[in-house]
Parts: sequence; C-alpha cells; structure tokens
Amino acid sequence: MLALTVVPRQAGTAAVHEVRDPVPHERQLLVEGLALGVCGTDREIVTGQYGWPPPGREWLVLGHESLGRVRTAPAGSGFATGDLVVGVVRRPDPDPCGACARGEFDMCRNGRYTERGIKALDGYGSELWTVEPDFAVRLDPRLESVGVLLEPTSVVAKAWDQVQR
Repeated sequence: MLALTVVPRQAGTAAVHEVRDPVPHERQLLVEGLALGVCGTDREIVTGQYGWPPPGREWLVLGHESLGRVRTAPAGSGFATGDLVVGVVRRPDPDPCGACARGEFDMCRNGRYTERGIKALDGYGSELWTVEPDFAVRLDPRLESVGVLLEPTSVVAKAWDQVQR
C-alpha cells in the first residue's frame, strides 16, 4: 500500500512510499484511510524540525489528522464494518504520570507519551491503518465531508476545558 513517509529531523525526505499492509491484531480495527489533514505540525516535521520514528526504524508514516472507514472490527469492539472513524493521536506513557492515569494524556507531565504520526508511532497517512477501539472515535455519517477536522477541533475543546477549570 502507499503511505506518506518522512525521515524525522531530515528536511527534504517526505515522499509517498510503498509499505507493507498493516495486519490488525485481534483487538484492532482495520481502517481504510479516506482523508488526511495537514497542519503546521506536519510542516515542522517535514522541514526537519522534529519528529521521532517508531523504535528500530528511521522513517515515520505522517498524519495525525485522520478520517477513515472501518473495514474490519473485532466482535465486541463497539465498531462495525462501514463505520466512519477518526483516530486519536496521543497515547499515554507506559508508566502513567498523574494526568495520564486520569485519562488526560494530552497533559502528560513526564513526556513519555507517544503520538501517531509525530512521536514513535506511525500516523494515519496511509491507504490502510489499524487502531485500537479505545483510540478510535466514531462519527455520524453526515459528518464525512468535515470529519477530518475532528482532531483540530478537539484541541480547541480541550483548551476551552482547561480555561473553564
């Protein structure tokens, strides 16, 4: 399959490459990529300012603003073939700080989080991707034309939540 890749911290390395199709494990969704948002974070990664590949590899699949359609879903996952989904970007660190332990891993205090398409996890910039049900958000089918904007919208919503607190 095709994927948008980059060698993090090396400007001029962004390209579309053939990569292996993902093989979902028994608790993952297999998703067909429909749309990918591109923002300033992606621009900074492509220009070599930062980014981290998955362990043991020099390249990273870009893309943290996603929209896809479920191809396969495990029984009991709460998802079904054809569901429209967006993948969550950040994952908590394996030894959670207080924020991560409360499910607020966007506020991670120790920096050991990972992020799809940014830090140590491949992004959603490929024809197919996998995601755990806990890190997928189902969208109403009427939102298909704007669904890729869910991730940047969530950033604003989380900021507003912090302001209100």
